[in-house]
Amino acid sequence: MMTKFGSVLIQLVSVDSTNNYIANLIEQGSCQDGSVIMADYQTQGRGQRGNTWQSVSSENLMFSLAFKPVYTLEQHIRLSWFSALMWQQCLLRFGLKVHIKWPNDLYVGKQKIGGILIEQQLKGPQLEWSILGCGINVNEVPELAQATSILKETGHRFKPLTVLAEYLDLLNGQQHLLIGDFAYLKAKFEAELWLKDTVQVFEKIDGTLFEGRIIGVSDVGEIRIETNGETAHFANQELRYRSI
Repeated sequence: MMTKFGSVLIQLVSVDSTNNYIANLIEQGSCQDGSVIMADYQTQGRGQRGNTWQSVSSENLMFSLAFKPVYTLEQHIRLSWFSALMWQQCLLRFGLKVHIKWPNDLYVGKQKIGGILIEQQLKGPQLEWSILGCGINVNEVPELAQATSILKETGHRFKPLTVLAEYLDLLNGQQHLLIGDFAYLKAKFEAELWLKDTVQVFEKIDGTLFEGRIIGVSDVGEIRIETNGETAHFANQELRYRSI
């Protein structure tokens, strides 16, 4: 049985974090499969690498979605790939060509328009819930270097709820991609991976800089980089782009 994404929609004015809010619902046993929590403003929103994700009230889209996966814990990366691909298609509906920057940031040109944070909840060794947190700059650009918004790029203002509705439509309409053939989903993600097959400068966690060519991702979502004739794998916290 497929999940109906957006089966329940709760809209909040302010919250510490939509991911925290929906995790609490799960803990209380009151979260329905496919539920979405949307907030005008979050005070402790989290992004990749421990960064915060805040927003001007009502202007941008911030939400979390919880569902019960039908795939195994070993393939939890499916959601990261699928959610990024659906954002690419969603923002195309608003006239934007979006790049997926590993692991799952969304860029227009060299400016960030949104990001994704995924958290998993286990029951013993089994994957019981997945929480998908998303932040999209709709009408306001955060005070960050290299950031943009739908309004800035198109000149048109949209309600964040309108953007969410389009995204949920894609999640539900293409759910077969999420739960279908793993190799096909991976290939689709790799085909859209920004800067694939180009040489970039990277920084390792110890501060070492090196050049390498992005050749794809591993089955657990690590980026694969060819450097000095060898292929190296790096997880999210182990590498930073330095040439972007």
